[in-house]
Amino acid sequence: MMTEKELYQQTKNYFTKIRNTDRLIERLTDTVNTLRSSLTSVHCDWRADKVQTSGSQDILGDTVVKLVSFEEDIYARIDKLVTMKQEAFGKIGNIPDLNQQNVLVGRYIQTKKWDELSEEFGYTQQWLFELHGRALLAFGRENAEFLESQKNSVF
Repeated sequence: MMTEKELYQQTKNYFTKIRNTDRLIERLTDTVNTLRSSLTSVHCDWRADKVQTSGSQDILGDTVVKLVSFEEDIYARIDKLVTMKQEAFGKIGNIPDLNQQNVLVGRYIQTKKWDELSEEFGYTQQWLFELHGRALLAFGRENAEFLESQKNSVF
């Protein structure tokens, strides 16, 4: 049997993993967009052709293939993230208090910032933090076995 402090920490770790995964995908997507825009800004050099004896002649094509491979990796991560969020959403539904459910969904499923949630709920951030702490504990109590099974899982 876990203590409340352990339940709280495991719950926080679980949701932090989801939030960090979401942020990573956002950054990777931004990187792909930057790479794509750099491809469209490539200019041609109209100097005399150089003779090349080895290697690929289609540098742009090779780069596009690498970019598509990178995007496929991101899509696989997005698929895993969607599964993680679906699972979390289902587990959040085990919490009896709807305000606590709303805080967890807003923060970890919709990845809203504290000030957005505070405005949306009409609560001070201090009260929102208190509600969030209670929600994490409630989630831990209602899903203790699930959290224990997730303890050592890697994204």
